[in-house]
Amino acid sequence: MSFAIAERLQAEGIETVFLFGPRTKEPGPPCPFEHFHLRHLLFLRRRRPLLNLLAFLFWLPWNLLRIRKIVRSGRIDVVDVDGALNLVPAVAARLCRVPVLWCYNDHLPGPVQFVLLPLVARLATRIVVQGECLRHTRTASHPLLQQKAAVLHTGTDTTVFDPDRYGPEAGRRVREHWHIAPACPLIGTIGNVNPFKGHEDFLRAAARIKKRADDARFIIVGRRLTTAPGYWERLQQLTVELGLKDDVIYTGFCDDIPSMLAALDVFVLASICESCPNVVLEAMAMKVPVVATDVGAVSELVADGRTGTIVPPHDPDAMATAVLDHLARTPEQVVAMTSAARQRVQAEFSIDRIAYQQHTLYTALGRARKK
Repeated sequence: MSFAIAERLQAEGIETVFLFGPRTKEPGPPCPFEHFHLRHLLFLRRRRPLLNLLAFLFWLPWNLLRIRKIVRSGRIDVVDVDGALNLVPAVAARLCRVPVLWCYNDHLPGPVQFVLLPLVARLATRIVVQGECLRHTRTASHPLLQQKAAVLHTGTDTTVFDPDRYGPEAGRRVREHWHIAPACPLIGTIGNVNPFKGHEDFLRAAARIKKRADDARFIIVGRRLTTAPGYWERLQQLTVELGLKDDVIYTGFCDDIPSMLAALDVFVLASICESCPNVVLEAMAMKVPVVATDVGAVSELVADGRTGTIVPPHDPDAMATAVLDHLARTPEQVVAMTSAARQRVQAEFSIDRIAYQQHTLYTALGRARKK
């Protein structure tokens, strides 16, 4: 989404320079904008934390000088920092007296937040969270954070996630590829395979759904993270224990999410922890019935009962019931709900609307700097 917003900002005369961490072998789209790669920007990682901290400290002076040089030579007016752990770009920006717009949507352990929040509050010129509920939960403990916080939801490009562009043929190709019959109900979830995404609850809900819809199939779309190998093994074991080995498909990384959504009868967000899940908006934009857990800003995206169904997290029974309710709807009922969902995305969460809001924030910060 960052690239799509940058394209729209470019049309308004705002250029974007991207700073990334080290290059990886993970698949992903190439950056079409000016960009730089830096080393060991994050001081806290799950894998080899002590070694990573030492590497962070070793590279800290070089990274600070490099970012400072980029900011000054590029005549940067605003530095947009993503994630509370990204302290180095914020420090470099403040050394250059450049405003910092800090996107704070992390899920961090309490002790880490206790240490980081005062730093974020001091270094940030403005703080962005992806929902009204997050404004309260993420900033409640720090008055300065509350003063600086603004809400900016995520957005979706409805010209890309367009059911008229990806019609039945796109969905049929996906089903053929994975050997799923056209008449089989297909329920899917999309997101990196990590514990926050609630795949275990999804599998338990799938087992309950199978008792009522024996021909149902389930698809889990998302990259397997090397940082959570134990979780992946747990999912494989649970799949077998629940008798779902022949009914659940793990696709791995997918670079064509619109086609994947076009193949689904119901999309499920089973997460136990989220900020503002963009994939929910993508499913709504594609006119796919949505069942989503009530986490993060989900209740601000989905109008429960009108554009989708919201269920409690960690509740496979409620999840299964909601999916079965969607499968039991008449075609007319499905069209009514999914059309309302797409209209909601177009009106409130389109990429153009979000880009306009971001443009407003950047412009205000840039003007404040020049005063």
